[in-house]
Amino acid sequence: MGVPLRVLIVEDAEDDALLLVRELRRGGFEPAFERMDTPEALRAALAHQEWDIIFADYSMPHFSGTAALALVRERGLDLPFIFVSGTIGEDTAVEAMRAGAQDYVTKGNLKRLLPAVERELQDARERRDRKRAEATLRVTQERLRQVTASSTAVLYATAVRGDAFQPTWVSENIARIMGYDSAEAVGPTWWTDHLHPEDRDPVLAAVPSILSKDHAAFEYRFRHKDGSYHWIHDEARLTRDPAGRPVEVFGSWVDITERKALEMQLLQAQKMEAVGQLAGGVAHDFNNVLTAIGGYAELVREDLPGEDPRRHDVEEILRATERAATLTRQLLAFSRRQVLAPRVLDLNGVVAGIDNMLRRLIGADVALKTALAPDLGAVRADPGQLEQVIMNLIVNARDAMPRGGKLTIETANAELDQSYALEHRAVAPGPYVMLAVSDTGVGMDAATQARVFEPFFTTKEKGKGTGLGLATVYGIVKQSGGNIWLYSEPGRGTTFKIYLPRVDQAPEQLAAAPAVRETPRGTETVLLVEDDDAVRTLTRKMLAAHGYTVLAAGGGAEALELAAGHTGPIHLLVTDVVLPGMSGRDLAARFRSGRPGVKVLYTSGYTDEAIVHHGILDAGIAFLQKPFTSTTLAHKVRETLDSD
Repeated sequence: MGVPLRVLIVEDAEDDALLLVRELRRGGFEPAFERMDTPEALRAALAHQEWDIIFADYSMPHFSGTAALALVRERGLDLPFIFVSGTIGEDTAVEAMRAGAQDYVTKGNLKRLLPAVERELQDARERRDRKRAEATLRVTQERLRQVTASSTAVLYATAVRGDAFQPTWVSENIARIMGYDSAEAVGPTWWTDHLHPEDRDPVLAAVPSILSKDHAAFEYRFRHKDGSYHWIHDEARLTRDPAGRPVEVFGSWVDITERKALEMQLLQAQKMEAVGQLAGGVAHDFNNVLTAIGGYAELVREDLPGEDPRRHDVEEILRATERAATLTRQLLAFSRRQVLAPRVLDLNGVVAGIDNMLRRLIGADVALKTALAPDLGAVRADPGQLEQVIMNLIVNARDAMPRGGKLTIETANAELDQSYALEHRAVAPGPYVMLAVSDTGVGMDAATQARVFEPFFTTKEKGKGTGLGLATVYGIVKQSGGNIWLYSEPGRGTTFKIYLPRVDQAPEQLAAAPAVRETPRGTETVLLVEDDDAVRTLTRKMLAAHGYTVLAAGGGAEALELAAGHTGPIHLLVTDVVLPGMSGRDLAARFRSGRPGVKVLYTSGYTDEAIVHHGILDAGIAFLQKPFTSTTLAHKVRETLDSD
C-alpha cells in the first residue's frame, strides 16, 4: 500500500492531472486528489481540509498558476507548491520561484516530478517541525517570563572572565522587587556599590570560593533603589565548559528581611526567657535573705526605745531592705513570676486615675497630652501592675527629654490580623486594646532597641537608673497576656505600644484602698513549715509576738510527724510552696486528710505552678509573697483564719 498523499491539482486538462496521479502512484504514493481550474474552487478546497502538496499549471485560459500561488500564500499556508507546465520557460520559472513556488517540472519531463515531490515534502516536514519547535519555545519563554516576573526571587547570570565576574543578565522582576532597571543592574560595579558597608568586605572575600566549590550561598544587606537596606539570600551556582573551565554563574536573590526579623524576634524571646528564669531564681533566693534581714531589723526596732540613737541605724537597714525588695519585685515582674490580681478594667480609667501623679513625675518642661478612645474595650489585668507599667514608661520618656518636649498617652481598640501575627511571632490574631506612650526625645539606635528590655541594661549615667524599669514593663505585659513593641529613631523620639487582649465584659468598679488598721492578734495554733532556718526562726518569732502558738518544721515529713504528735488542735498551716522532698501543696493535701477544715497560707519568694498558673492564684488559695514584714504577716494570717 502506498504512502497517503493529499494532493491539490490546479489544472484545466483532466488527462494531464491523471498523468500526474499515475506518476505519483508509480513512485509509491497513494494520492487522494482534487482538480480545479477556478479561484473559487481552489478557495473551497483549501477551506474544507488540509493538503500535503499543490501542483499547478502555469498558464490556463481562465486561471493562472501564479494567481493560484498568490491565493495560497495569502492564506498563510506553507504548502509545497510545484509548477507543472508544458509552456514554462527558464525566465518564467525563475519568476515563479521568486513568487514562492518550491520547484517547477515540465509536462514533457515528469521524471523530475518524484524527486521534487520527495524533497519538498521533506522540506515541508522540517519547516513544520521547526515552526512547532519555535512556537513551543515562544510559549515556554513567555511562560518563563511570566513566572519570573511574578516570582519573589530575582534571577541573574554572571560571566566568568578569569578571576573576574561580569554581570550579563538580570530578570525583569528586579524593577518590582528592588526598584532597579535590568539595564543598570548589569553594570560592572552595580552589585558591589550597593552592598551594605558592614557586609561588603566579608561578602567580596567569600565570592571567589564559588570557583572551587561550584556553589555558594550568602546572606547580606543590599540597598534598594529607594535607599533602604534589605536582607538578601544569594544562592549561586557555577557552570563549566566540557573542558572544566568556569563559564558562567547563575543565581538568585531572595529578600529575607521578614525572615531575619522573625529570627531576631525568636532569639530575643529565647534570650529574655533565659534571663527571666535566672532572674526569677535569684529573686527567690534573695527574697528569703531579705525576709530575714528586714524581719530581724523590725524586731530589733521594736525592742529599742524611741530615743535610742540605734533606731536610726535600724531604720536605714529597713529602708535598704525595702529598696532591695523593690528590686526583687522588679525581677519577679520581668521573669513573670509575680502574683497578679487581675480585674476587668477600663484602661482609660487607670490612666485617668494616675493623671495627677504622672504630671508631677514629668515636671513642668514636658507637655503631657492624652488621646483616649471614647469607645475603648475592656481588658483583664492587675490594676496596680498596669499603673506600674504606665509610670515606668512615663519616667523613661521623661528621662529621654532632658530639655523638655512632648509626651503623649494614647489608647485605642485594635484588630491584629493574621498578617500582623506573621510579622510578630508572639502575637495571636484577634481584638486588642492598645496603649501607646510616645515622646519627642533623643530616640534609640538599633543596638539599644535590641537590649532595652533586658534587666540591668541602661543607657543612663551611673546612679541615674537601675535598668529594671522597662524590664518590669516587659514582664508585666507578657504575664498579662499582652505584647509590647518599640518604635524609635535617633533624634526622632520613641513610641512604646502595648497590646492587651480585649474582653467582652463590663469593667469592674475598683474599690478604694482600705484604711490602715491596727495590727491583729490571735491565740490559735499555727504549724509553720519553712526550709530556710533564718526565715523559719524569724517567722516563728513574728507569729509568737502576735499571740499565736507555733509549731515549726523544716520540711514536709517533719511537719507531718510533728502534727501527728500534737494532741491539740492546729488551726492554720503556714508553709513555703517550695520544700525539699515534698511541695507545700502536697504537704497541705496530706495534712488536711487527717485534719479536715484546717486553713492553709502559702508563702514563697516567687510564684510556683503548684498554686499559681500564669501569675493567677488558684481559687481559694491564700498566698503571702516574700519578703514580708511582721505586720503584713499578722494581717494575712488573721485574714486566712477568718475566711469562710
